[in-house]
Amino acid sequence: MSTRTSSRLNTRDFINIGVFTALMFVIVFAFGMLGFFGPAAMFPGFLISILINGIVFALFTARTPKMWALTIMLIIIEILFSVTGHWVGGIAIAIVFGLLADLVVTKGPKSMKVRVPLAYALFILPIYVSPWMPLFMNQDAYMSQIAEQMGADYAAKMAQVVTIPILLGFFVVMLIVGWIAGLMGTRIARKHFERAGLV
Repeated sequence: MSTRTSSRLNTRDFINIGVFTALMFVIVFAFGMLGFFGPAAMFPGFLISILINGIVFALFTARTPKMWALTIMLIIIEILFSVTGHWVGGIAIAIVFGLLADLVVTKGPKSMKVRVPLAYALFILPIYVSPWMPLFMNQDAYMSQIAEQMGADYAAKMAQVVTIPILLGFFVVMLIVGWIAGLMGTRIARKHFERAGLV
């Protein structure tokens, strides 16, 4: 696997950022669409996308272990989500957690089994937490907006399934799954991608 470095990003790095950002966004968005089958379907969709993107994240950090790479990627992802109607404040959260993830990758623990899962757990927080922030700030207004977009029946079901205690519990589960996904991604990257000369 590539060694850590804090050198400046170059043209190849920006190409990697573009490619991997698009891939991660498509995976999150595609499995998030499971929510159209019912509010409860969102949660397994989110967890599946976290698991799959753990591999994508591990490969990306192996190819581009440089400061600012994850921050830029996360900001772009949040901008794309804001364009699709998600909370624009997620961009500010992305800056903070992107920087933290970058610091873990470039200056964090030496062991990849610790470094990559930790960085990934930080990285996914804005993606899966920030869309729910409007609900924490004003639950009634949030549900009214859902009713306008998806219909009253869907909003009523969502109000039963998506509560603040359930969301807080999901965030804990998400972090655990994120750590496992980062660990799995590291092992798969080491086993397959090094052999193929991709890192």
